[in-house]
Amino acid sequence: MIFLAGWTLSRIVYQYLDSHQTAHLQTVNSTPVRTAKSDHPTAVKPPVSGAVDDIADLLRRNEFEAVVQRYESAQDNAGGAVAANTRLQILAYARELIAAQHFRSVELLLQRFLVASYRDVDASILLAEVYLGEDNFSAAIDKIYEARGDAIDPVNLLRINSRIRSMVTEISQSLEATGKHNALLTLYQQLTQLEPDYAPWFIGLASAQLALADNEAARRSLLLVAQDMNVGAQARAMLAELTVALSDAAGAGSQDAVSEVAGIPLQRHGNHFIVDARQKGGGNIRLLIDTGASMTILTPGALEQAGLHYQNTGRSAVFNTANGPVRAPVYTLDSLAVGDWQVNQLKIGVLDLAGGSNIDGLLGMNFLRHFQFFIDQNEALLRLSVN
Repeated sequence: MIFLAGWTLSRIVYQYLDSHQTAHLQTVNSTPVRTAKSDHPTAVKPPVSGAVDDIADLLRRNEFEAVVQRYESAQDNAGGAVAANTRLQILAYARELIAAQHFRSVELLLQRFLVASYRDVDASILLAEVYLGEDNFSAAIDKIYEARGDAIDPVNLLRINSRIRSMVTEISQSLEATGKHNALLTLYQQLTQLEPDYAPWFIGLASAQLALADNEAARRSLLLVAQDMNVGAQARAMLAELTVALSDAAGAGSQDAVSEVAGIPLQRHGNHFIVDARQKGGGNIRLLIDTGASMTILTPGALEQAGLHYQNTGRSAVFNTANGPVRAPVYTLDSLAVGDWQVNQLKIGVLDLAGGSNIDGLLGMNFLRHFQFFIDQNEALLRLSVN
């Protein structure tokens, strides 16, 4: 995930007019359990007796709404210690439910708790484990990456990264063992979009594509990471075998030699990257690549100064910023290009960015999802290919 240093425009989600944005943000500590599923939580004894009156009894009776209301009331009226104790009891009971495989009940508890405490990373990690236990792999991956995007403490980040790697291994092994190659393909497509700077995911994607006999797609995936310092040798070896297979299938000499995907230069901005974008006839604009932003953002000044062609949709969107939700207009750009890659009729949000930055906006996923892309951090290049 790539976010702007010095300010946080954490998850940019848009919705038109009357729609309502929800984002669950989350600190980390959970133990995954993967056995048979059931939903009889009455057999589970709550682990904590009560620093807050009868919270344990309410949890035992599955009166989760009342529990969370107590938590919210404690936050508002009773001070930090009472709210903290209530939170600990909720999370401890959630772990007990997970250990007993009562996934549906703990899902309801955690989802309701995250409405009240949407930046609770521990709760989100537990919810990811619940989705994993329910074999809802896509939701599990989304939720654990969501937690990673909100975790600031380095220890938590290391823990979450480690859990992501082990979770993916667990899921992929399960899918391979059952021959679910299409589901495996979906998994790695999701991973390469959520973490486009982690080259091993592209090896996994190519392997899934090869299992489905989509050799040309596998070739494109491998070319994106063929120059990577960590997996490049493996990618090139796979490409060599694949090139022979493609040549044999199409006739000797019909395939071009393996070539590198040309990269678009990036400018480092702390731990993040800025790329130049443009519109035909307009000037360059500097956009921070933000894979956590669902919509591309431009500042009002950039929109005018770059001479861009656009139309006002007459609609607005809610953007979650460091200063809270902000409603801003949504425009449609005639086109936007990065390198030789262009998207037409691109929706953008128009709002000022905090922190006095010298960037003109954010390049979000509504542009990037049109392509397969790899952010080569070692070479500071954005490599794009056909999706």
